Parts: sequence; structure tokens; C-alpha cells
Amino acid sequence: MDETEAKSEPEPDIKSIECDDEDAPITTTTKNALITTQLDPCDVYPHRVKVSIVGVGKIGIACAIAILMRRMASEVCLIDHDANKASAEAEDIQHVGFFLGCPLVTGTSEISTVKESAVVIICTPETPPGENQNVKHNLKVFKKIIPAIARFAAKSVLLIVTRPADVMSYIAWKLSGFPSNRVLGIGTLIDCARLQDFVSRRLNVARSSVSCMTIGSQGDMAVPLWSSISVGGMKLRDINSRIGEQDDPEKWYEIEENVKSVGKELEEKKGSCCWGVAISTTEIVDAIVRNTKVVLPASTHILSCAHGTDKDVYMSVPCVIGREGVYCTVRQKLSEQEKAAVQTCADNIRNILRESGILQENNNEAEQ
Repeated sequence: MDETEAKSEPEPDIKSIECDDEDAPITTTTKNALITTQLDPCDVYPHRVKVSIVGVGKIGIACAIAILMRRMASEVCLIDHDANKASAEAEDIQHVGFFLGCPLVTGTSEISTVKESAVVIICTPETPPGENQNVKHNLKVFKKIIPAIARFAAKSVLLIVTRPADVMSYIAWKLSGFPSNRVLGIGTLIDCARLQDFVSRRLNVARSSVSCMTIGSQGDMAVPLWSSISVGGMKLRDINSRIGEQDDPEKWYEIEENVKSVGKELEEKKGSCCWGVAISTTEIVDAIVRNTKVVLPASTHILSCAHGTDKDVYMSVPCVIGREGVYCTVRQKLSEQEKAAVQTCADNIRNILRESGILQENNNEAEQ
């Protein structure tokens, strides 16, 4: 071969790999040349922990970010009636997935994508700032989405964030047909966190050193259990027998008033307490996906007088939470004042359910 012929030969194709037989090159792609063995596409996330979030508003996105930042899920699916918004939010997060543990983040309007989710978080519809919670409107939305979720994610745990969480948790339970342990609401967890924060500030100790519990219903119907608040094993009521009551000389009851009002105050200032709600929600998700059996206040089905009420309601009480949702509840020794407050809360929840028509529908079904 002379020099002229050598120069006329074409350069080798970057997508060709020479083998022993020079006349039989193996044509491949850059990807296949780089990667030796590839899994079947359906096995990309063979051991995934999938969390789906229905409702891509401020709270829904805050929940997604909180879950991804703690790397407790390898797959997060955002679902919203606005497919463009859901997909755009998912892609925006997916671009920086490297900093979040390389999760799979998808966005869609198809409710069927909840399939194989460990937890489905319901954040829709979100109540706009300044507007009252419209239970009848929420009920219409739940009638569309909850049966579909139950069909496609029959083994999942439903976590209800939509307000009022206790009422909507009861509705979701009835519409899903799930056992009550696999339908729970965020309940008073955020109220409990606020109570812990305010008490720790007043005592100037770490929040983790304050043991407290808030039951009842989120917001102005929350019932802080002053009789059980302790620091380092010492009950505060053993020091101040009137703590939290209206005749308390130290006026600790002001903290209870702050716990009940601070949510509305923050919403008036910033539009939504999305981060507080989202991080509280993430604590419950963590307990479910890791099966921690931690005790947290959450909204669950109550049908006994064990927690100070004899009503058939969903209400926030201390729950042992794990992979199957609520494993059991923890009884509380309540004062007479606390019992009365809890019963009032239960009556209020029942009245809202009755006004929404859900109780009447259930009674008709039972008669048939």
C-alpha cells in the first residue's frame, strides 16, 4: 500500500468497534460502547421507595422537596390536574437530582401513576389564603380521585394533608374502602411542634428535651395536654399545679393561645404555612417508609371513649406509626378540662361531616 492510498482511507467510525475479523465490524452506539451491561428498563429502580403527591401547589411542592432533601424516597411522582405544571415542577427538580441522591422525579395528570406507591400524600385542593375551608368542594374532588387512587395503589398508605385534615381523612377512609389504619391525616403534629417550640423558648432548653402532646383537631381546636408536658422526666404540672389553666399565675395558657392562632397569623403574612406543614408531613412519611414505630400525633379513626370521646370520628391522637400506617394508639390520662375540650372537638368534626352529607350517605348505604 503506497502513501497515497494510505491517506485516502476514511477515518474509523466512532460507533464501530474492531474485532479479530477486520471485515466484520460491530456497529453499536456510544452508550453501548461505554456501558457493558444494561438492565431491563423496568428494573432501573428495582428496590425503589415510591411516594406520590397529589396536588402540586405550595404545600405539595414543599412536601416533595422535604422528602427529597432527606433522601427517604428513590422515586417521587407529582400529580396535578394541570399536567404542564406537574411535569415542569418535576423536571425542574430532576435537573438537580444529583444533589438529592439521584431520585426519579416525574410529573403528570394521570392518577394511575400512583401505582406501587408506598405512600400517597393528598394535598389537593389547597385552600387559598383568606378563604374558608370548603368541605363540600373538597368532597367533590375526593370523590373523583380517592377511588382511583385506591384502585391503582391498593397497598399504599394514604396520608391526608388537605384541610380540614380530620374531616377529609374520614371522607378519604370511606371513599377508599381501605382499612382505617392505612388512611391517616397530618392531624395536630404541626400544633405539637409549635407547642414544643414555645415551651422550649420559655424554659431556654433544647426542643428535644421537651416532651409534649397535642390532640384533637388542627388549629383552633387543638388540645395541648398540659397534664403530661415534661422536661427531663419532670412533669411541669408537678411544679405548677395550675399550669396551662386560666388561673395560672405564670400565664402559661398564653402559649396555648399562640399555638392555636399562629397558623392563621402566618398565613395572613406569607400566604401559606407550607414549610411547617410539609416538614411535619415528612416526619409521618419517614415513619411509614422506614417502619420506625415512632409515636406521633396523627388523625386516625376513633370509635371509643379511650381518648375522651364516644364519637365515630377521625381525630388526632398519639399513634404508633409504621409501614402499615397506624399500628395502634396510645391512651392518655386526661384531666376533666381536657376531656371536655376533646369531646367538643369531636362534636365539631361530626357536625362538619353531617353538614357535608357524608354521614347521611353512609347511613343510607348501611340501610341498603
